[in-house]
Amino acid sequence: MKTTKTVYIADDDEDDRMLLREAIFSVIEDAIIKEVCDGVELIEQIRLESHANEIVILLDMNMPKMNGLEALAVIKSDPDLVHIPIIMISTASNPELITKAYLGGINAYIAKPYLFDQYVELAKAVNICFLHNYPSFDQSAALKNIDTKSILVIDDNADQNKLINLALKHIIPHVNVITIENQATSIEFISSQWDKCSISPQLILLDLYLPDRKNGLSLLEEIKQFLVSKNLTAIPIIILSQSNDPADIRDCYRYQANAYMTKSSDLTVWFSFFSYICHFWMDTIITQNKISRY
Repeated sequence: MKTTKTVYIADDDEDDRMLLREAIFSVIEDAIIKEVCDGVELIEQIRLESHANEIVILLDMNMPKMNGLEALAVIKSDPDLVHIPIIMISTASNPELITKAYLGGINAYIAKPYLFDQYVELAKAVNICFLHNYPSFDQSAALKNIDTKSILVIDDNADQNKLINLALKHIIPHVNVITIENQATSIEFISSQWDKCSISPQLILLDLYLPDRKNGLSLLEEIKQFLVSKNLTAIPIIILSQSNDPADIRDCYRYQANAYMTKSSDLTVWFSFFSYICHFWMDTIITQNKISRY
C-alpha cells in the first residue's frame, strides 16, 4: 500500500505559504499539502489525522492566536502527536529563541529563504530527511562550507563504518570522523572524552540496532540528555538504519532524533547519499556552530 505523505505549512504569510507550496510540489511526488494560518488551526487539524502514515510540519515562529513556540509545546506534550517531525522556518535569528525551539523539540531550524531556489533546497531536505523519499542521487550535493568538521559515527557494523568513513572523507577532505561501535563505549566517550576533543562533533550519525533497537533508543536518549546538559541541543542526531519499519521511525522521533534516514543498499550512490546528509545538516539547517556565531 502506498504511503500517504502530508506536509503541513503553518504560516500566516500568504506569499511564504505559496512559495513553500510551489517548491514542495516541484520536488515531492504525490504530497498532500495542508495550509494553516495559526497554531490553533494547526493543532485542530493534526489531531484529526495523527494516525496518518507520514506527517511533517513546516512551522513559522511568529503567528497570531498561537505562535510557533506555543504550538510546538502543545504538540510535543501530546503522546499522540509527539512523533511528528517539526521544521521551524523563521526570519528570527535570535540565538536564545532558536535554542528555545530546539529545547522544545523541533527537528530542525531553517532561516526563512529569500529566493525560490532556496525554497526548493528546503523542499529537498524535507523530502529526503523527513519523508524518506530517496531520489536517484545521480549527482552529489555540493557543500558551501568545507572547513574542518567533526562527525561522530556510532555503528556496530565494521564494514558499514568503513564505508561511512570513506564517504565522509571524500565529501569533506578535512573531516575528523570519530567512530564508535557500541553503546558502552559511546557513553564513555560523551562522559569523559567529548570535552577533550580539539573539535567537538557537529553531527552525530547513530545506527538504531546496536545490536537491537532497545540499545539504540536508550543511547539516543542518553546522548540527547547529555547535549541538553551541555547547552548543545542544536547538534543534530541522525538515525542511520537498515530498517524502514514505520514503528522504528516513529519511536526514534519520540526519543527526539533530529531525522531518520534508511541506509542505501546501492553502493554506487553511497557518496551522493552522504553528500546530501552533510549538505542539509551542515549548510541548510541552523545547527549549534551557527548559533554560536550569532
